[in-house]
Amino acid sequence: MDEEASIILGDAIAFCQRDGQDARLINMLGQSRAISLTEDTLTIEAPSRFAIAQLKKHQPTIEAYLEEIAFAPIALDIVAPQGAATESAAATAPATAPAASPAVPASAGDVPTIEQQHSDVSRETMAPLTSAAATSTNAPVTHMPIAHDAAAGADSGIAIKNTLSADDFRRMMNQMKGGAPTKSTQAAAPASPMPVPTVPAEQNTDGAPLAANSKFTFENFVYGPENSHAYRSALKFAALADERGTCTSLFIYGKSGLGKTHLLLAIKNELAEKSPEIKVKYANSQAYLDDLMTEFDRQKKSNAPIMQAYHGVDVLIIDDIQNIIGKRASVDYFFQLMDEFIRNNKKVVIAADRAPKDLSMDERLTSRFNAGMLCLVAEPSYEMKYKILQRYYENTIVAAPEAGDDSLLAAYGGDGGHLTDEHFKHMAEVSGTNIRELESFCERCAGEAGDREREGGELTFDDIDAIASQYFDTSAKKINVQTVQSVIEEQYGVTHEELIGPRRNANIAKARHIAIYLAIEMCEMTTTAVGAEFGNRNHSTVSTSYKKVQKMIQEDRTVTEDLKSLRDKITLRS
Repeated sequence: MDEEASIILGDAIAFCQRDGQDARLINMLGQSRAISLTEDTLTIEAPSRFAIAQLKKHQPTIEAYLEEIAFAPIALDIVAPQGAATESAAATAPATAPAASPAVPASAGDVPTIEQQHSDVSRETMAPLTSAAATSTNAPVTHMPIAHDAAAGADSGIAIKNTLSADDFRRMMNQMKGGAPTKSTQAAAPASPMPVPTVPAEQNTDGAPLAANSKFTFENFVYGPENSHAYRSALKFAALADERGTCTSLFIYGKSGLGKTHLLLAIKNELAEKSPEIKVKYANSQAYLDDLMTEFDRQKKSNAPIMQAYHGVDVLIIDDIQNIIGKRASVDYFFQLMDEFIRNNKKVVIAADRAPKDLSMDERLTSRFNAGMLCLVAEPSYEMKYKILQRYYENTIVAAPEAGDDSLLAAYGGDGGHLTDEHFKHMAEVSGTNIRELESFCERCAGEAGDREREGGELTFDDIDAIASQYFDTSAKKINVQTVQSVIEEQYGVTHEELIGPRRNANIAKARHIAIYLAIEMCEMTTTAVGAEFGNRNHSTVSTSYKKVQKMIQEDRTVTEDLKSLRDKITLRS
């Protein structure tokens, strides 16, 4: 099965839900199976011949969503389920095998990516960077080696360090496994801790072949303070996956569209490429539930063991676990599965939209997950959005046609216009935080810039605002500094005079730093203008406050959650 086909089908379902399409259409798409994705056609297998007829009625709507997702026309090819071709002949040819029920794949990789997986997968990644040289370091890996800082960011005052060069990544993985640091060279690749064999097409236990150019890799993941802990933990998990009893569980949580599924698939792809001897099972929650129901049916006929395909692997990866919680039978089997994996020192990776304590699940499961690596993936800040937009533009919209890529995105990117550093800054200010939407927003802005240039003009901030209003609920809201100050004063119990005054006791100073940080992040103001609203403080003082909060975010994960809550309150009042 084509994993990219499953992803685009999941996105189409998400768009149907977003626009309130008929529940029957959404259900039929959810039960359909993604077969393949070519440059201009998505092929899906419908669950029944009746479903084919119904889906064809909605085909123009679905194809419009596919075009919105892929940025180019995609035709929908709907095929009958396996065995359905004999239905019409059954009445006249009794010897023919009876029509099959909707095909149920034996493993999670063959199950369509449906309404829950779409939230996290989609296009959450950047294309591989093409910097000519990588920075080498001999220091121990106590922090992430950095490479590829964009030149535009150096002049803009925005400094997000993210994504690794290929050499840095290999060096770090080697050091995590206890090997000696390798030196980065352009002439030859560093020594790998183990030989990389040729990977057979059916290497993955979920039946999905590993795409050599998969976007879901560690090297492609754009990280910053909001997700660096999850990124490091996923790297560590992958590096130590062959060491039993070490890093046995990883739980990543956060809102949809922030990169959780990217990290899960990066672990899967890394192990498939570097350690094919490790058996890995990846499934989203719906695939798990579908497999469980199938196993129940099989057990009635053959008394076969339940979920053998899950018990027999070394690393189990399950996405969107929140959809399993609340279903009594599935929770019982899920706990038994987790208990067995942990008792046997086998590895488990889980993703959800909430922390374990907020999932209202069995206390046994909560304690199991809290005992392992627990990581938050938070919403990207202004700076990280800026970098995501810039990198996506440079590596996907601009670079793809030059690299001779004949993909759909490359063909579309040829029509893109020129985006400047000021464009990226304004786009980051008015955009939301869902990375999938950010990248689509960037495509639209580049396309609009191309249209303007062909007319002899250029893309304006008003053009960007108009496009943003089609994507983000908050884009039209003007947030003023007084609203920020009011929310902070209530949250920290300080008066307005204390907030903008000279007093420096710990609580007031912290409130002031956070208020200044949020004013810079959320209000369309310069640091000088922000300083004027905080007791006529100068630019340097405002910048110092901003940097202190950035440091707090890096040192304490709870600060990110607190800032998100404050942002929500400020947005609601604006």
